[in-house]
Amino acid sequence: MRSLSGFEQKLGSGITVVYGPNGCGKTTILEAIHLLAQGFSFRAKDLKEVISWKCDEMILRGHFEDNGMERNRGIRVHRRGAEVRENGESLKSAAALFGSCPAVIMQPSDIELLRGAPDVRRHWLDEILCYRSAANGAVLRRYKRVLQQRNQWLKQYKKAAQDRRNGLSAAEVVGGEDLFKILTEQLIDLGAKLWSARLTLTEEMSPIITGYYRKLSGGVDEITCAYKSSILKELDALDGAEFLDGEELDEVSPAEPQDEIVSEESLREAFARKLAGLEYVEKLQGMTMAGPHRDDLAVCIGGYEMRSVGSQGQCRSAALAMRFAAVDVASRYLSKPILLLDDIFAELDVNRRNAVADLIREKECQVVIATPQKEDLPFTADAEVQLSL
Repeated sequence: MRSLSGFEQKLGSGITVVYGPNGCGKTTILEAIHLLAQGFSFRAKDLKEVISWKCDEMILRGHFEDNGMERNRGIRVHRRGAEVRENGESLKSAAALFGSCPAVIMQPSDIELLRGAPDVRRHWLDEILCYRSAANGAVLRRYKRVLQQRNQWLKQYKKAAQDRRNGLSAAEVVGGEDLFKILTEQLIDLGAKLWSARLTLTEEMSPIITGYYRKLSGGVDEITCAYKSSILKELDALDGAEFLDGEELDEVSPAEPQDEIVSEESLREAFARKLAGLEYVEKLQGMTMAGPHRDDLAVCIGGYEMRSVGSQGQCRSAALAMRFAAVDVASRYLSKPILLLDDIFAELDVNRRNAVADLIREKECQVVIATPQKEDLPFTADAEVQLSL
């Protein structure tokens, strides 16, 4: 896999440090664990990218144990595709591995959770959404599929409208307005379900993220989180979550019943009105102009979004807070996740380094840390793995 060949290692339940010079494969080990646990790579969109340039295939195997449950997983990636197995049974894809052995990655590029485009935050939110319920994952997949089909219809409509050589109406060329109506109705229904799930998750996670940020920043400043959607004007990005102190943070229990923020029926009606008003423009543009796929999560400080005003230190602390919140959700709805840290301490000051170290100890997760210098870590590891070029 990438720069590693023939590597085998047993990792204990405590903190394992993988160290060595740059380019020796430390991050690749974290990627392999993440791929076996989550079913996707945090570095590549296509699994073929993990194959070493000198090889025709990549074979990855792992054994997981959790609460007496054993899972033997294997992934073989070749130029024609991928073969995935768990406990001897073939799976449709690596994505089928998701949801039983969670893993949370923390890396320097996490600053994009604050500075990056909205799709980065949506991806993060949807990944955690799937921790809470397998049904959420099914809704998300169906929404994306219907959205793709609706966009394809709109593209064909636009093309046909621009070139009517056969004298047919644009709708007749692409299958008729009935198909468009059906796809729109499906999108509205799935969109409402996805919004409802995201809003509930945001309400659940906002005070947790706020609390972790307070711990990491030493209480110097406060951040707030809110879900941003063109459908819900009343959800202002500047409406902050309530602040929790350290003791209250530990007492937050997302498993308790929560009041519904906005009813699913209200979301459905609002989405239907929005799409009805945009239909003419959508047919001109050839794409769906509104929906959960265009939303964002606003993380604010002092009433302004951090992607615009946050310093490097503030954004890194907020990103870490978001990752620790993901650890909590995975722990409560699935199991304690594997915590993967890719050289994150080099970017932090002494106070933040110590705060992160304290939180890592509190979580009592299996931890694998990649770092060039083990001496730079703010704690002592339970095991060490040394790599060389």
